[in-house]
Amino acid sequence: MANPRFQFNEARLREGQRLAAQLLVEYEFTPKGERKTKDQIAEEVGISRMQLHRWDTTDENFIAYKNYLASRVVDSQLSLVYSRLIDGIKNGSMKGIELYLKRIGDLNDKSEVTINTNSGDQSFEERKAALMERLQGGSDE
Repeated sequence: MANPRFQFNEARLREGQRLAAQLLVEYEFTPKGERKTKDQIAEEVGISRMQLHRWDTTDENFIAYKNYLASRVVDSQLSLVYSRLIDGIKNGSMKGIELYLKRIGDLNDKSEVTINTNSGDQSFEERKAALMERLQGGSDE
């Protein structure tokens, strides 16, 4: 069956390719000093190192399947990513706040900010209050 996001067809994978893809993804996510070598991976799969290299660099279906497996590993870390995002927001990270607002749809790339340097005699607190009022009123437009 084809997977539309990664454009692979699992039914077209050759013998050993599922295992090879799993082992290569594991290789990429394992710290360098703890990894199996690619020679060891090829031996475990029962193919030559050169065949493993060909699959990994020229077989589009194999590459797409391997990328799908890697994305599943990354997807499994989503709760950690959200946790770190919230930690950043709690610590005042403006980038974290921006990412959160974009995620919930309250901020998009089409937002504009106008900076008026002619603040006259207004204090910082007065300018801040006026800005907050404009931001709160902006949701009614």
